Amino acid sequence: MIGGMRKPKEVLHILVADTDDVVGLVGSRLLLAALDNKNVDVAVKVQVVVQSPSAVNLPLPSLPQLPNSVALIRQQVKVASPRFSRRASLVLGFSGVNEQVVSNVRLAGSTVPVINLCSFVPALETDLGQISGNKTIKNLHDSAHRFAANNYVLDCDVCERHREDDESYWLNIADVCARFAVAISKK
Repeated sequence: MIGGMRKPKEVLHILVADTDDVVGLVGSRLLLAALDNKNVDVAVKVQVVVQSPSAVNLPLPSLPQLPNSVALIRQQVKVASPRFSRRASLVLGFSGVNEQVVSNVRLAGSTVPVINLCSFVPALETDLGQISGNKTIKNLHDSAHRFAANNYVLDCDVCERHREDDESYWLNIADVCARFAVAISKK
């Protein structure tokens, strides 16, 4: 390396494509908050697909079903551009994955893994716990591809048991986001 020049970080592009706009937006903010941590050494960009463009303008504190700790999250989420959707490294949902978005991604020729984050995180923790050395984006992709190939889990059983106005619903999503951030940051 020439003095002071570093190899650019590989970027993980996460496309959130939840079946519910509010869950997708709030989940994206929770994911960004979890990844906004000095221990996460993977560069990550998160954008969300929404069915209703007006959903992006919803101020989270105005949503009555959100606990205060979730409503006060400040991370701003961008609506996914077509270019970002084509570059996605991972497509995920929380309460469920929007199958129309998945179809569009597949029509563009992408073989990116599509997962439900709530279902995937336990498998990711197991996979990455068995790998020695640096936990790279490649290891995450490999784990996501294996999980998607062996499990057609696009809906979340935990989310189905709770209503959006139930605090444990949002705390579960926050916990999954935090566990995801920890899993990809371990060395």
